Amino acid sequence: MTGSMKLIFPVTAFFLLLLVMASSPLQAQRFNAGLMLGGVTSQVDGDTYDGYHKWGYLGGGYVFLQISPHSSFQMELEYIQKGSRRVDTTTSGGNEYLLRLHYIEVPFLYQYTFKKRFYFEAGPAADISIGSLELINGLEPGSTVPLRPVTFSGIFGFGAYLTNHLRINVRSNYSLNSIRSKNSYGGYRRILFETGQYNNVLSLSLLWDFKAKDF
Repeated sequence: MTGSMKLIFPVTAFFLLLLVMASSPLQAQRFNAGLMLGGVTSQVDGDTYDGYHKWGYLGGGYVFLQISPHSSFQMELEYIQKGSRRVDTTTSGGNEYLLRLHYIEVPFLYQYTFKKRFYFEAGPAADISIGSLELINGLEPGSTVPLRPVTFSGIFGFGAYLTNHLRINVRSNYSLNSIRSKNSYGGYRRILFETGQYNNVLSLSLLWDFKAKDF
């Protein structure tokens, strides 16, 4: 079992503990929980293939804690697919390319609610790798720079309640550190203090709160 897979078990246990707390009658007014499902479009900055051409999906659950009429914290445990794709080589030549990255993502978000139905959110997320696929012209390359088993991302988003249970959410999700364990390729991009490759993801999701929101 890899080190990244070992991390999934304590994270899942902690998330389940929060779910139990959310279902407790003593905490019901402050905690809520729910399920989420959505789609993503992504690219990898620093791989020289520009554009959000890689489509994927996400799904999971969340628990959130209301601490005031305007402020809350939300923890999520979800599967998300990121990566990069280059298909159309007719005009510029070059290789077809696919990088498909599978993560268990654990965001910790602060949410600010305004006008009762709308909110902004921001916070970090841990991305635990559970698999990947890299193809050049349909074939696995002979050698690649290894991917890091655990990386971190920053999330900024906007959401709105469509009903007292159903929310819609739009997010930008960007790597805080390089997804590669070595930074030796000439096309890598420098972000903050590190040169490397970075997941750049946009997502659109629907969220279903188990407990109805009181407007």
